[in-house]
Amino acid sequence: MQLQNTTAPLEDIPADVLILFHLADEPAPRGRLGHVDWILLSALSRLTVRGKFAAERGVSVLLSSGGKLHADWVLVMGLGRRADLTMTALYRLSYLAAETILKLRRTRIVLELPLRGFPTEPPDRIRHAFLEGFLAELTRGRPEASFTVSLLPPEEGRGWAEAEMPRPARPGRHQ
Repeated sequence: MQLQNTTAPLEDIPADVLILFHLADEPAPRGRLGHVDWILLSALSRLTVRGKFAAERGVSVLLSSGGKLHADWVLVMGLGRRADLTMTALYRLSYLAAETILKLRRTRIVLELPLRGFPTEPPDRIRHAFLEGFLAELTRGRPEASFTVSLLPPEEGRGWAEAEMPRPARPGRHQ
């Protein structure tokens, strides 16, 4: 099992499956998911409009990238409503995501953690909680497989090492 952080542009990361998450209370895909939806000519948005995908917790949709990304497939997992999300729900979702990957029999995974669902939680806490279940289930389900999991960084200034980095001094303050 290889776990790595990646800062490469989303379109350039080779993978079997790109995993993204969607909140039910966000009517249109946002962030990286919105960008991927745009690249895929609104495939997810069209499914949503047709009532085929409402981002309920645990429901997922598998989209072909059609060669528009270096990932073969895009797995979008529903998070449900933000108000209903808990750390326990996140842990269960991590197992469900891993079970889906196991069924697909794919080993090269790019993962954006569901940070949008937990805006007040530190990204490292979400990372730890999700990966604990996700990696354990992948290992349990296919112990012989050599998985590579590449983590996308948090969007817009919420880096993984944020807690370890000193905060810059505010202008006008003396140190």
